[in-house]
Amino acid sequence: GNITGVNDDGVSDVKLVTIFFGANDASCSKLNPRHHVSIPQFKKNLQKLVSLCRKHYGRKVRIILITPPPVHHDSRLKYQIERYGNKATGKLERTLDLSSEYAAAVEAVATDFLLPCLNVWQLMQDTMPGEGEKWSEYLSDGLHLSSEGNIFLGESLKEMVHEVYPEIAVTACPHTGYTGNSSSKGGLALGSERGVGPWHDQIDHLQAEKSFEATSGTSCPKKRSL
Repeated sequence: GNITGVNDDGVSDVKLVTIFFGANDASCSKLNPRHHVSIPQFKKNLQKLVSLCRKHYGRKVRIILITPPPVHHDSRLKYQIERYGNKATGKLERTLDLSSEYAAAVEAVATDFLLPCLNVWQLMQDTMPGEGEKWSEYLSDGLHLSSEGNIFLGESLKEMVHEVYPEIAVTACPHTGYTGNSSSKGGLALGSERGVGPWHDQIDHLQAEKSFEATSGTSCPKKRSL
């Protein structure tokens, strides 16, 4: 494939880049030095990734930074026992407090680059507040996303795209919820209000060329400042 994301016309085909790191990096330097990445180095790594995206995909490439998720202590300890049995240390190499520091680091880098940041560390906890820490359902082992967590992340990301990058947002069919029929719509940067071309039921078989004229030559709106 084309790893630079630039087509034959010298224009990037990449519509959106998401950068999602931190869950593994946010490890205790004493308990897990192999995975630990210091916060200053972590921020430098994110800055480098943003710079590389802009270098290869253009200065105006759309980027969303995503924070690491929260860490659920009880689930993490349970997983440790299930995996290591009697060899489980009972000590947490990753904690909620540590992950919060790395989430804050992601937000700081996003602010420096004037980029949107999806703070799933906070969103997951805010969605299921109160006693019992029900937000742990978003995590399969107290750290990694469960099926529910992946769905939550996907929906949250979709909402943010609609909010900050509406020109590439896709609106599902109001009747079926599908995004692959003529009642679904794509943003202007995806070709036109109707998408990159007309659907089969929008093509006049007697004047097929005219059906495609409406989706050609559409200019993309300028990106608003964030």
